Amino acid sequence: MRVLCIIPPFGFKKEGEKIKQKPGFMPAIGLSLIATILDEEGHDVRILDMQVNKLTENELVAYIRGFNPVIVSMSILDATSSMVKKIINITKSNIDGIKIICGGVHASMYPKETLSQNENIDYLIFGEAEYTMRDLVNALEKNTDIEKVLGVYYRKDGEIKFTGNRSTVTNLDEFPMPSRKFFDMKKYIPTPNQYRHLPATNMITARGCTYSLCNFCFESTKYVRDKGYRRISVERAIDEIKYLIKDYGIREIAFWDDEFLLGGNWVEEFCDAIIAEGIDITWSCYGKVNFVNPIILKKMRKAGCWNIFYGLESGNQELLNITKKGQTLDMIKNAVRWANDEGIEVRGSFILGLPTETPEMGKKTVDFALGLDLDYGEFHLNTPYGGTEMETMCKSGKYGTYYGDKGFDNFTQCSVIFLPKDYKNPEQLLKLRNDAYKKFYLRPKYFFLKLKHLRTREDFVRYLRGVKFLFEVRLLNKGDY
Repeated sequence: MRVLCIIPPFGFKKEGEKIKQKPGFMPAIGLSLIATILDEEGHDVRILDMQVNKLTENELVAYIRGFNPVIVSMSILDATSSMVKKIINITKSNIDGIKIICGGVHASMYPKETLSQNENIDYLIFGEAEYTMRDLVNALEKNTDIEKVLGVYYRKDGEIKFTGNRSTVTNLDEFPMPSRKFFDMKKYIPTPNQYRHLPATNMITARGCTYSLCNFCFESTKYVRDKGYRRISVERAIDEIKYLIKDYGIREIAFWDDEFLLGGNWVEEFCDAIIAEGIDITWSCYGKVNFVNPIILKKMRKAGCWNIFYGLESGNQELLNITKKGQTLDMIKNAVRWANDEGIEVRGSFILGLPTETPEMGKKTVDFALGLDLDYGEFHLNTPYGGTEMETMCKSGKYGTYYGDKGFDNFTQCSVIFLPKDYKNPEQLLKLRNDAYKKFYLRPKYFFLKLKHLRTREDFVRYLRGVKFLFEVRLLNKGDY
């Protein structure tokens, strides 16, 4: 059976518009795993990444007709929910008999609402989709009873039905290795701050979080928390790296685990394996300051780690406590310093507009960021995602004004979804964010910090690209609400 998996864009290409390849996109590893499983079942599967390959509405219809799939599937995020609906309606109105399957975080958080608001969706997959998608596609091909496929929402006799929860896969090694054959790997280039060597790509080694208390994070929702923390074996991770080096000449890996440093001794064993086998690879990861120390950072550096992205969130201990992140300002300072001591570059992200935040506290967070030796800084606006405690706080009216009713399209971390009561208006919060980027990147200290890290011609070219990216995407982005 022919199955087309579409990665939705944030907007269609306009007729006659010339598209310049933008950096920052990486292959959708989760989707490639689903495609690999369907491929092994004998189905003809394609992935159309419309974030990388932008199409007009007419070009999309022509593409679908050319492949002639029986099924079109899409994953729904908050920020792409309206675009997914538009693609679904275009597909259904132009192609007869096609089945639409949707899944993803947004669909799993709001399954009944999603089906109610999208009458052209035939089936909605709840939760982790690998085996549910396999069984559903097989059932549709063989015309067998859908009700026996666990994890599916669908309509019957005008009512929304659910087939029941599917058990969680605890051993991730039982999944096949996600194939990258579904992507044109040459089109996936990270932003300049995200790589040291090209070609580079991404990997995911784990699901869930062992901490799962941070009240703004999707990992803290009951939907994710109950599944527990699971990780592929070190051996499996090494095999995937070897595959990427051999088949695609990959020189660098960006680990996209939400928290790469979790999981007991896994990171240490992984580094030992990289060193013992002499694998020539550089890599970066996301981490929590609670889980680093000078010893593990030294080993990570020896194994090829050159960059860590820390979620630092705030320069106010009161706000850190509200987020329930379990970290202190001293932990943040130590984690950044220890990484710098090992020659590991540090990216850090901060949240502006948290409940109880005042404009003075927001400025304190910016000043705190300026005082750290960060190689890259991000300043996001508080975005209370569905199912989180942060959503409950922001909707309560106790702490400020909630703007989320304007639609999920604004859940981008760049729009004002919540305005703390001590801010005069959304423009004041947006100005704080925009000023934060200018203060961070236009100061002399930042310029000299980057000069210190220049080692090769490749570094010099990367930094030039980074300056261009910053001015186009960060410093010139005024945001909206």
